Amino acid sequence: MHNPFKSLDKDPSLRSRLKKKARRGKTAPSAAADRGATEREHESEAELFLHAFSDVEPLTKGGRDIAGAPRPKEVVPVPPPSFARLLEENIEFEMEYTHEFITGQIRGLDAKIFRKLKSGEFSVQGHLDLHGMNTDQAKIAVIDFLRRSYMEGKRCVLLIPGRGRNSPLGQGVLRQELTNWLTQAPLKRIVLAFTTALPRHGGSGAVYLLLRQVRKDQGKIVWENIFTDLDG
Repeated sequence: MHNPFKSLDKDPSLRSRLKKKARRGKTAPSAAADRGATEREHESEAELFLHAFSDVEPLTKGGRDIAGAPRPKEVVPVPPPSFARLLEENIEFEMEYTHEFITGQIRGLDAKIFRKLKSGEFSVQGHLDLHGMNTDQAKIAVIDFLRRSYMEGKRCVLLIPGRGRNSPLGQGVLRQELTNWLTQAPLKRIVLAFTTALPRHGGSGAVYLLLRQVRKDQGKIVWENIFTDLDG
């Protein structure tokens, strides 16, 4: 009977080669399977990593210096001044002052209106007597009186600071201060003109005052700060 393995017994080297070939044939599929499993495991880990960090944004800088540059401070634009503010800043008075006589009118006032005020043709709608008050008291009283008169729509009022005969050198302190108050904020926003009154209304110890007509579009006049400053 023919024995196919008889030649292997005669040739030991051939037997050795066949054994090695058989071992390679058995291990090759196992190695390929291991590589496939390893690749699938790596792919799975990569997918998990990408999913976990999907919402992370990359840094623009490297190393420890990752702080962003400070943002420049926003410059708030200064609003342009309102018409009322421009009007207040540009109100100027033409004035005359003597020992017995004072006058003042806003620049550009109609000359006919001022003549009527000087001649006492306007009806006096209210008056304030400042006798016995010191400077601070008189200022508060004048501002409060003129504020109320203006809001009530009165146009011509009478202020009575007195002649100041008992003052040093016979100079009326309140008469001098009165011209300052009438030509400064807030009163200059509502005053058109003032002048020494006629003898029948007190002469050099009294002053006619012509107020502006109330207009809602002139802007708000700030009165509260005046009283706060004076009370302080």
